[in-house]
Amino acid sequence: MKIDKKDLEKKQIELKIEVSLEEIKPHLDRAATKLAQQTKIPGFRPGKAPYDLVKAKVGEMNIWQEALEGIINESFYNAVTKEKIETIGQPEIKVEKLAPGNPVVYTAIVSLLPEVTLGEWQNKELKKKEVKAEEDDIKKTLEQLTNMRVEEKLVERVANQGDKVEVDFEASINKVVIEGGKSSKHPIILGQGQMIPGFEEKIVGTKAGDELNFDLKFPDKYFQENLAGKLTNFKVKVLGIYERNMPEVNDDFAKGIGFETKEALLKQLEENIVKEKKQKEQQRIEKEAIETVVSAAKIEALPETLIKSEVHKMTHELQHNIQQQGMEMAGYLKSIKKTQEDLEKDFRPQAMERVNAALVLRKLAETEKIKVEAKEVDDELKKQEVGYQGNEQALKDLKTPHYRQYLANALTNRKIIEFISKKIVPSLPAGRK
Repeated sequence: MKIDKKDLEKKQIELKIEVSLEEIKPHLDRAATKLAQQTKIPGFRPGKAPYDLVKAKVGEMNIWQEALEGIINESFYNAVTKEKIETIGQPEIKVEKLAPGNPVVYTAIVSLLPEVTLGEWQNKELKKKEVKAEEDDIKKTLEQLTNMRVEEKLVERVANQGDKVEVDFEASINKVVIEGGKSSKHPIILGQGQMIPGFEEKIVGTKAGDELNFDLKFPDKYFQENLAGKLTNFKVKVLGIYERNMPEVNDDFAKGIGFETKEALLKQLEENIVKEKKQKEQQRIEKEAIETVVSAAKIEALPETLIKSEVHKMTHELQHNIQQQGMEMAGYLKSIKKTQEDLEKDFRPQAMERVNAALVLRKLAETEKIKVEAKEVDDELKKQEVGYQGNEQALKDLKTPHYRQYLANALTNRKIIEFISKKIVPSLPAGRK
């Protein structure tokens, strides 16, 4: 393998890499085997045909193209290791030469790790807040439980606070129905504030069959910016009024959800609330600890490719979350009236914060010699495998080098945060939670 290195501006380097035929051959053999598994070749089981027969069947150029990714991945890793280059983010790859019987030649533009100088963060102090279950917390949780077991009965009277009212409604601005502004048999529990201010008050006192037509303004601060502060016309038809009878929280209620007594239920609720609050408090303190170290550090200007890479990563995270909710990215962008470019521009400041944090934590780990041993990664993988028994795809994904590296990074970050916390987060006095 031949490597030509050229320094560029903005902490970047261009590597021109030439991969010899000898280095290419194992990749071609693997590519031919893979293509043979996908192609029927008379006289041979899938994947067992010799190279020359596969070449004659699918074409030599197809084998080289199939092998290209593996050739680049391996040679690029070997090149940066040999040159002792600390890169960050994904390289920009441009294939210069890909022709059967010849060396593969490509250029890779890589971003170098920006210089990071750690500041005096150890003299800071972050205080943990006391955590306990307030009466209001328990009350809200009990309300959620009783709402799950409420008895509803259709009644012939006007709607009162606390009733469930089923309605058809249509919301429009300038006689154009807004997106998501039309619903049939829509349930509204009066008093819970599910609709915009003023809507539920219009429903109180109505009865089944009533039709209403009124105007309301959306709040000035509304999650859909295109609707914020807009005067909107609502057409509503009341379909039915349901009286809601909430169960009494007693021993019988507790037994209905798996507890011996009301007291046992309340004790469990208190424990759950405290546990959840502790987790949130831990997340808050960890976030502030990282921000403390980052704000004290000095970081060189970030390479553009690194920022773009993080923006790309954040976009994919959002897309995955949207798909998990059964939506498509195009539909989501339409609903918030933004383009892909708008979204990426919005993500940029947060992407820079994430990159800065990653760089500072990496520098801290290097300075304090914080690292994760292979055995620690193995142990964590074994724990995770137990939770995925029966899910063959998930178990397969756990064994990939990519996931192993991801897990190693996550465990390292956990150690770094623990290290920071020990330095600047004093423990609460004994007996306090």
